[in-house]
Amino acid sequence: MALVLMPGIAEAVEFGNPQLGLAYARVRCAGCHRVEVGGAISPLPVVPSFESIANTLGMTARALNVWIQTPHPTMPNLIIPTEERDNIISYIMSLPVKR
Repeated sequence: MALVLMPGIAEAVEFGNPQLGLAYARVRCAGCHRVEVGGAISPLPVVPSFESIANTLGMTARALNVWIQTPHPTMPNLIIPTEERDNIISYIMSLPVKR
């Protein structure tokens, strides 16, 4: 209960598996997004790379969780199972941040 009352502590808790997130992203997300650091541009140039998503000011695992579940006009209506979503978020949050 004390962790819930302390801002920032719950955000630091690791969840998901970044390696499994990358594997899923290579299959399901790489058709539109550049999913790996330093790779070519995204297959669809208007679609952000996972690296640029990770580098979005204020990006957190919680924000990614909401963002992934919110319909976007340019993104297909995907239903990503919770475990896979956690893995993708873990992978994106593991990417280097350049600020």
